[in-house]
Amino acid sequence: FINADYNLWPKDPMQRPSRNYLPLEEITYAEELNQHGYYNMFIGKWHLGKGKYYPENYGFDAVFGTTDNGHPKNYYFPFFKNGDPKEFQKNYKKGDYLTDVLTDGAVDFIKNYNKDQPFMLSFWYYSVHGPSVGRKDVLKKYQEAGLKGKYAHHAAMVEVMDASIGRVRNAIKEKGIEDNTVIIVLSDQGGAYTNAPLRGGKKGGNTLGEGGARVPLLISYPNVTKPNSETDIPVQSIDIFPTLVEIASGKKYNNQDIQGVSLLPILKGKKIKKRNLYFFRSYEDQYAAVISGDWKLVKYHSGKFQLFNVREDISEQNNLIGTNLEIEIQLKNDIANWEKEAVPTY
Repeated sequence: FINADYNLWPKDPMQRPSRNYLPLEEITYAEELNQHGYYNMFIGKWHLGKGKYYPENYGFDAVFGTTDNGHPKNYYFPFFKNGDPKEFQKNYKKGDYLTDVLTDGAVDFIKNYNKDQPFMLSFWYYSVHGPSVGRKDVLKKYQEAGLKGKYAHHAAMVEVMDASIGRVRNAIKEKGIEDNTVIIVLSDQGGAYTNAPLRGGKKGGNTLGEGGARVPLLISYPNVTKPNSETDIPVQSIDIFPTLVEIASGKKYNNQDIQGVSLLPILKGKKIKKRNLYFFRSYEDQYAAVISGDWKLVKYHSGKFQLFNVREDISEQNNLIGTNLEIEIQLKNDIANWEKEAVPTY
């Protein structure tokens, strides 16, 4: 299979080609927010294509620190060995730390924003993706506390990112718009190291385990969300699009091309209609999963299935396949039907 638009992962048992970019005909939440008068700023990791496939062609009005790199070469300058077509890093020097540089850009944007229209800032950190390179002053603290090697680096990276989010929130407060700003913090997948007590993670053949698929999602919506409240209703990142559009427009968003649902009912302390959530990652033998309520079915190219009650067994230690549960038959049918509709063929 040879096509410049596609990529093959060497270890993918199915050798299924995947696109290296987001097609221009796809509609992003930024483009939708443009229609509601928003100015859209993008900071950090894009990883959806380069050249004509950069954020400016998907509804974003300006970018900062953006490359198509999945991760930097180093979190200390120089950040990117190559692949820096916007020459972002030419303005920095030895000793500069990437997370801090991006945060400076976010704070400057908020502080100096002077347009009449509201803004939406998408700040996608490269951290805490590898390579694990903690900022030296914070790293020392964790090493002295007894953490070793990559774990000390990872902890330092998490703390620096957490402090970065705090700086962004302070900038919003100092701007005087704290009571009129929605803040969403979301991780894309679990960590590359241990995620105990959750099983699996970013690597190791179990990326769809709870350690790889269950991630933090925090939303602050002034006068709507209740501080320190939690929900155990499963949701996905595909729900962010309709949620943002409903917040921006003040109206119910109905679009059959969007698989996600608005999370506004949950933010208001209510519930949403029960649904199945589907997962797909065709890089390894394990490649698909479905969650329905408390139940999760995981599927492998080799024909193996696993079934867990993730409410009672969050560590996924008790595989219930073959124990004559009706939910097993139901979810196998559900995932087969979903694959016919959603999984690409070639």
